[in-house]
Amino acid sequence: MICKRIHSVLLILLIFINLKVAQAQTSSVLIPSNISTGSLEKNMLFYANNRYTVSQQGAATVSLQAMFDGSFSPSTTGISVSENDPTVILIEGLPSIHTQQGAWIGWSSRGWNPTKFKIEIFNTHNGINQWVVVDNVENYTQRHYMVKAPHSICGKIRFTFYRASGTDGRMQLSELFFIHPEGVRAYDGYLVKYSQVGNVGIGTANPTHRLEVNGTIRAKEVKLEATNWPDYVFEKDYELMPLDAVKSFIDQKGHLPGLKSAKEYEQNGVNMLELNQKLLEKVEELMLHTINQQQLIENEQEKNKLQSELLEKLIETVDELKKRLK
Repeated sequence: MICKRIHSVLLILLIFINLKVAQAQTSSVLIPSNISTGSLEKNMLFYANNRYTVSQQGAATVSLQAMFDGSFSPSTTGISVSENDPTVILIEGLPSIHTQQGAWIGWSSRGWNPTKFKIEIFNTHNGINQWVVVDNVENYTQRHYMVKAPHSICGKIRFTFYRASGTDGRMQLSELFFIHPEGVRAYDGYLVKYSQVGNVGIGTANPTHRLEVNGTIRAKEVKLEATNWPDYVFEKDYELMPLDAVKSFIDQKGHLPGLKSAKEYEQNGVNMLELNQKLLEKVEELMLHTINQQQLIENEQEKNKLQSELLEKLIETVDELKKRLK
């Protein structure tokens, strides 16, 4: 009897432990918002307005920049949204990555939330290529919304907002998101891309250099580690290329000696350190040529001066002889 009771207690204890373990292993997804711990590091729509094709239709508009910047700062329509003229935001050109175990689509608002809206995806999986309604919601009262996406390859997302809870029917949105855990590396694939070998890319998916930027770089100061600086031009044993040889080279090649052709620079880019070294080398060579030319000019001036003095003396001598002959 006692053994049976012990067995029952142990069985109950085992079931309780298994339930606790099962509860601990249960996964959950929080809606990203300004009041939750759910974050956007797996948001495929981060800066979608810069990375994909984003368009907006309807008279009531929101800031597309604010919809995808991850700040949860709200944007409010200036007029009401309506079922006759809904606000439609379309995101096109998303990466072809299957949703696999799960992906979630939604929006966040501070207030004046959408009360009637529809979310659709364009499924390109296995050549289906058709719009799928993910959810069609009416009389919604919460300030944040998220729904699980169907198993698909989502090439496009379309948000359609018909009504909102704001004054005069105006709407406020702070973020549109597509949480895709297997489609996005955390903190990667947005503005900055990290390769497996440690290269960093901005605006490029496959950086092949330690830092690769597809765009304009603005900085207050840039320092390059310099070696073999061209002061060797001023060494006594440096062989300065004669100007006639420089002219001949330019006539044949179409660029200065020591520099690459325009075609090579266009194909392979410009190494700024190498180019600065070569340009300084040419400046220093030009300075030496200028100094040589100045020396020649001064020598010629001195020669002309001596010739003038000799000519004057000769004229004086001739004049003196003429006087004596008279």
